[in-house]
Formats: sequence, C-alpha cells, structure tokens
Amino acid sequence: MIFSVTPNPTLDLGGVVDRLVPNEKNYVHDETRFPGGNAINAARMIHRLGGEVTVGGFLGSGVGSEIQSLIEKEGLPHAFTPVSEPARINITVSLKEGSQQTRLSFAGPLISNSESRSLSATLDGLSPQSLVLFGGSLPPGFSTRNISEMMGSLRKKQSRCIVDIPGPILKSLLSTPSIPFLIKPNLSEFCELVDKEVKSCAEVMDAANELSAKIPYICISSVEGGALLLHAGKAWFGKAPSVKVRSTVGAGDSMVGAMAYLIQREKGLPAPSDLLRWGLAAACATLTVHGTQLGHADAVRSFLPQIEIQER
Repeated sequence: MIFSVTPNPTLDLGGVVDRLVPNEKNYVHDETRFPGGNAINAARMIHRLGGEVTVGGFLGSGVGSEIQSLIEKEGLPHAFTPVSEPARINITVSLKEGSQQTRLSFAGPLISNSESRSLSATLDGLSPQSLVLFGGSLPPGFSTRNISEMMGSLRKKQSRCIVDIPGPILKSLLSTPSIPFLIKPNLSEFCELVDKEVKSCAEVMDAANELSAKIPYICISSVEGGALLLHAGKAWFGKAPSVKVRSTVGAGDSMVGAMAYLIQREKGLPAPSDLLRWGLAAACATLTVHGTQLGHADAVRSFLPQIEIQER
C-alpha cells in the first residue's frame, strides 16, 4: 500500500482577480476550495490514476473538518492524527490574464510531543514493505528529527520512503542517518542541497555524485526545460511538450504522485525512463488546469506518448 503523510495539511482557497492593486480592496471571483499539502496532492493524483493510497498526517478541527470532507468527496481513505490546534488555510490568487499568481502560505498548528508520538504509532502499524510518502512543509513543533525517526522505524520494516519537502528542510533531513528511497527537488532546491550553483544536466549530474551514491532515485525538475532522473550511476533526461500553462500549483506534487503510483503498479522497481515519463506527464496535465486544481487521469495518459526521454 501507499501511505501519504502530510504533516501540515491545508485548505487551498483559490480565486481570480482582474488585477492586484496594493493597499486596495481586490475583489476575487471564481472561488475554488481543495484539500492541499504536497503529500495530499500527490495522493489525489495516485488515486486518480487508479492506485491504492491512504492519506494521513496531522489534522486539526475547524478548517480540518472541511479538508477531511473534501478528501472524502474524492473517495480517498484517510487515517489522520487529530491535533488540538486548527488546520491552516493557504490562498492562491491568479490574475485573469496570463499565468501570474500570488500565494499566501501560513505556518500551521503547533504540534505537541504526544501528537507526534501518535503519528509515529500510526506508521508503526503499517504493513511491512509499505511505500510511505512524506510531503510538504512542517508545522511548528514538528521537525526533521521527527521525520528521521519515523523513517528509521519504517526502514526496519523494509518500507520505502519518498520525500518531497522544501529544500532547507530536505537538506536538514539528509544530514540524518535516515535516507529516502526517492526525492524530487527542483533545481533551486537541489542547488541548496549541494551548496553549489548548477544549471545544465552535466553540472547537475556531476554535483549529484555524493547524493546519488546514497539515495536510489533522485529526480530534479526544472533542468534545461525538463527533468533529470538519477539512478544507479545513470541519468535520464525527460522533456514534456509545450503547453499553455494555466497554473503551476500542484505540478510537482502530481509528478511525485504519478511516480509513486507507477512504483506501486509495477510491484517493485519500474524502468527509470517510465518513472520519469509518468512523472512529467502528470505534471504537464496539472499545468494545463486553472488555479489549485490537479490534472485528471485521461490527460496524464494523453501526454505519456508526448514525453521525450533520453539516457545521458
């Protein structure tokens, strides 16, 4: 099974403005409300593609009740850890013309030690050899040390962990003994990881030597207009077709979700080229929809034959 852990779920509130004027009341229309957080979005993509996934993480009351209701409407099973403070709301406002967006992301609830232990107990109850996905920002009171300890326990059960968290947090996590099975930083986050400014595929591959010796799969997006996947000393470069970008929200999460889906579907290790192809197709599908929506399975599959993959 896949278990998706979102430490800091959010209600993604979106809308459109004709223009955004500072110090003035800006009227927002075309309101949308979706459950959010990197691992929740990845789980939604897994579910749309036909994968089996359960959503977990911390979830407070109030706004959390709406998040849970929206997840249930999509048919996703969940096993959230309840917390005392309310879940957060994130706001994305898109300009009517063009693809510019303003995003407001809040810190989230303060997590107590007992609430962290409760989430650990949930993960301890997973079946051996599960695929566990950690995604998104970390709320106050919950640190990379907590994730590292959870990953250490999961590793003892031969479970594999996919990690999609912001660059500075990921860098801190990779300094601990617990090593993920797959990570997906974008290029700027990768530069933070290796303490070096790189741009080209060749530069990324050279800078990733030390990391790729420890982490089985590393996928770096936004490299030369595509994405680079590193595995077992080899590299694959993938490029999606040009599309009209309506929103970038959730594209990276969709990529991670599609890769997790393929790992589950293949019951082991899919071909790296296929892994990259599915990830890019899902990202492409999400780029073509408005606001905080995600692409649908039909769109993902329609993009699959259009993805160009080269071994480097």
